[in-house]
Amino acid sequence: MNRRQGRDTTGRIVVVGGYGAVGRVTAEALGQWFPDRVVVAGRDLRRARELVARVPTALRAEAVDVGVPDQVHRMLRGTGLVVMCVERGNETLAQECLRRGIHYLDVSASRPVLAGIGRLDPVATASGATAALSVGLAPGLTNVLARYCVDRLPDARRVEIGILLGAAGDHGPDSVRWTVAQLGQPVRPPHGFPVRTRAPLPGFGDRSTYWFPFSDQYTLAGTLGVPVATRICFDSPALTGLVFALRSAGLFALLGRLGAEPLLSTALSRLHTGSDRFALHVTATDADGRRVCCAATGRQECRATGIVAAYVARRIFLGETTPGVRHLDQLVDPSAFLAELPTGQLTLHLNGGSPAARPRGGR
Repeated sequence: MNRRQGRDTTGRIVVVGGYGAVGRVTAEALGQWFPDRVVVAGRDLRRARELVARVPTALRAEAVDVGVPDQVHRMLRGTGLVVMCVERGNETLAQECLRRGIHYLDVSASRPVLAGIGRLDPVATASGATAALSVGLAPGLTNVLARYCVDRLPDARRVEIGILLGAAGDHGPDSVRWTVAQLGQPVRPPHGFPVRTRAPLPGFGDRSTYWFPFSDQYTLAGTLGVPVATRICFDSPALTGLVFALRSAGLFALLGRLGAEPLLSTALSRLHTGSDRFALHVTATDADGRRVCCAATGRQECRATGIVAAYVARRIFLGETTPGVRHLDQLVDPSAFLAELPTGQLTLHLNGGSPAARPRGGR
């Protein structure tokens, strides 16, 4: 039987970085669905063992440095699926998995990482393995919501994504470091989109959102065939204004050149102002100004990312996906996938009644 056409629950599920803010949520969920199949792996064996002790359905902990080939080869023996929850050697690990026919899921949000893995599509297709990318909150759920809107407005000419993040959310150190690094990147919205807009975010009202280099806007432009822009803000308007004023002044770029990003990341990790709430809003607009909108709200961004990753991993492990490298919006039916997610984690707003984001000025 073709492994894509039925239940395929062979091998182990290895969650690399399974003790981190995202990985532990994914490992715990997968351990409930597939008892004694989940391996928590990473460079810190002590932390991996501590998580396994809290998850009795997990198989065991393993010390693995993805930069050491011998350790990677040992990890992959008897493995059916690798879930990658860190940004370290992703493309190399993906290649090792896919050429062996081992499924691969990556929660990375970095455009270069995803582009590198995307080039492995011929390897995945030839081996019959699935590689799932853009899996999480953003990218991930944003991709699915964008596909949901465009499916309902086939003549859409543009898609705009607004993301509100809670400053006091469950951000892990890697997440904070990644965000600080992106703030130092050049501000170049694609397709001539404005840097700033007012976007309607459920529970928060109209808020100023600022362009941010999330990978979803680049991959969606390819998978949907329309221009896409992604912008963010924080739950605190004051913090939003301060952060993006400093970005406009070039402070984050300067800190990057001076090698001071780690100090700033540490300081921001200790910031507990605001809440742990998040909100997503997506608008598709056609040439006549017709719009379809949808949104999602919830708490704890890292937990939401881990939950989305777990549900996608379950589909892959059960043989419900096709071979090749796919972004989440290519891998699932939006309505079916959104209906599958736990309502206690997310609140969906799919009535399409929200107003579209309104451009306001430039940088």
